[in-house]
Amino acid sequence: MREAVNLPLLCKEFILYPYQMYLARCKGADAVLLIAAILSDQDLGYFVQIAKALGMSALVEVHTLAELDRVLAIPSISLIGINNRNLETFTTDLATTTALISARQIELEARQALIVSESGLHSAADLHTVATAGANAVLIGEAFMRQPDPGAAIGPLFQPVSS
Repeated sequence: MREAVNLPLLCKEFILYPYQMYLARCKGADAVLLIAAILSDQDLGYFVQIAKALGMSALVEVHTLAELDRVLAIPSISLIGINNRNLETFTTDLATTTALISARQIELEARQALIVSESGLHSAADLHTVATAGANAVLIGEAFMRQPDPGAAIGPLFQPVSS
């Protein structure tokens, strides 16, 4: 994979075992996605340490306030993804990012956490919404995969949003 792009690569797999992180690094990944909903607190802390030892970043994904609280209890986590997709219904709602950041804004700011809003982002207005809520970055996948020309779909996301 590394040969295809010069940009940082995120291994967006269901990481369940440490060997997957080693394999991702061998394939050129710069970061791994760790999903709080499927990992114990002990595994999250351990996997973040492995990522750091491998020179990788760990994007720790949450979906609920309870998951965010679990993640905030682990001091070594500073890159937090808020997935706007409900894992039970698969619907997306940008209010998830807004609500979670608002509920734990003080803790997130004290930690100087970088917040990535994930899923359900399709327009410049969507990016504006999550940025206004406090997200520092976005992870967009499905919206680009559904485009005949993903490269052309990037430009409109950065158009000014009228209030």
